[in-house]
Amino acid sequence: MKKKSKGNVLVVDDEIRLLSTLSSILKDNGYNVFTAETGQEAQKALSDSPVDAVILDLMLPDTNGIELLKRIHREKPLLPVIMLTGHGTITRAVKATKLGAYDFFEKPVESKKILITLENALKSSRLEKERTYLVQDALERYQMVGISSKMKNLFETIEKVADTDSRILITGDSGTGKELVARAIHLQSERVGNPLITVNCSAIPEDLLESELFGHEKGSFTGALRQQKGKFELASSGTLFLDEIGELGLRIQPKILRAIENGEIQRLGGNDYIKVDVRIIAATNCDLKSAVQRKEFRDDLFYRLSVINIHIPPLRERKEDIPLLADYFLNKLCRTRKRPPIQLTPAAIEKLVEYPWPGNVRELRNLMEKIAVLSGSELVSEEEIEMYLEENNIMQNSKENNPEGGAEQETLSQILKKKEKEAIEAKLLASGWNYEKAAEELGISRSTLFSKIKEHGINRNKS
Repeated sequence: MKKKSKGNVLVVDDEIRLLSTLSSILKDNGYNVFTAETGQEAQKALSDSPVDAVILDLMLPDTNGIELLKRIHREKPLLPVIMLTGHGTITRAVKATKLGAYDFFEKPVESKKILITLENALKSSRLEKERTYLVQDALERYQMVGISSKMKNLFETIEKVADTDSRILITGDSGTGKELVARAIHLQSERVGNPLITVNCSAIPEDLLESELFGHEKGSFTGALRQQKGKFELASSGTLFLDEIGELGLRIQPKILRAIENGEIQRLGGNDYIKVDVRIIAATNCDLKSAVQRKEFRDDLFYRLSVINIHIPPLRERKEDIPLLADYFLNKLCRTRKRPPIQLTPAAIEKLVEYPWPGNVRELRNLMEKIAVLSGSELVSEEEIEMYLEENNIMQNSKENNPEGGAEQETLSQILKKKEKEAIEAKLLASGWNYEKAAEELGISRSTLFSKIKEHGINRNKS
């Protein structure tokens, strides 16, 4: 009975004797072997044949092994490559491992050592393919990336709670992906065919939030030119996601509590109570229990919202997800910009894993976008990552040490922000704080206006 092959190996070397010897050793140990004497032949073999691993000489007649390694790594990033090097080229072989080679051997090659290394390389490649499958599965089911134990636990929790109508409170640091978790729960639930409506409670001024949530009747306040449904009504039969719930003012909290308890709302200026069938998911990056103790958040509302608690771990606590996330973001951003794929060297990935990521997944995504836009290379080195991370640290330290932006020397960005704030304040005052009219005159949407008001810290009582 024919033994099952251990895998298909491509051996690339222009030394005929070595090529023949290696082929015999590999065949005797259960491998299918393809051979090539030049870079061109190697590329043809990679295109025509199913190859599981490559043993590649550093010096070839028509190219050098480093360039071929880069090409293989770019086109088949999961394909392990073992480099062979002659005397005096060790430095370049070390460089090859930094560029993604699995390992390297100096000629003459010890058959036992290369067989052990090849077996380990194939095992590592299989694990990497399994990880890729798990990542793809998580993406399709939850629209999130992660294979760490903490993310697996999170996915299991999403599965358990999705088909219930229990209210959920999602907690986690800023940038961890709370809205993604809310979306994943909605997509896995029976409400998936109905709306998922998101309200950022911190982005809308308190005096307008009631109208946004519950709607208003025509003429109920200055600027209410027509009847408008609120988010509770718009989310009926679906899910209402209340982000940054900890920023709610005490005045509106009892009205939200009443809507949750009674399953009905009353529009601003209206007399009728309107039944709503809504699942509530709330999220916060602050400690709501402490806010309750400080009398800044109602305890009855807190308990109504937190029937089920889901905590999203910060990125620094799930380091094994960092390479996957970086690769996912980088590939996606390169496709969006119609540029060739960018790969990270193993040393560059190590730098990313070591970094503490105070801004979590959002900070990592922003860094990958910066690389996709600014990097002139298709292979990003450790030094390039260090440069970008240093810029991140400088910006972070600048914000912490000088939150007002610095009075000594304003940048163009700071000047423009100041002018923008002045323009928004002027339009709001001129319109008597009629948000709809002010937004129209500024040429922006109401939601953009609310975000700008929050961003610039504009307060009606201080204007």
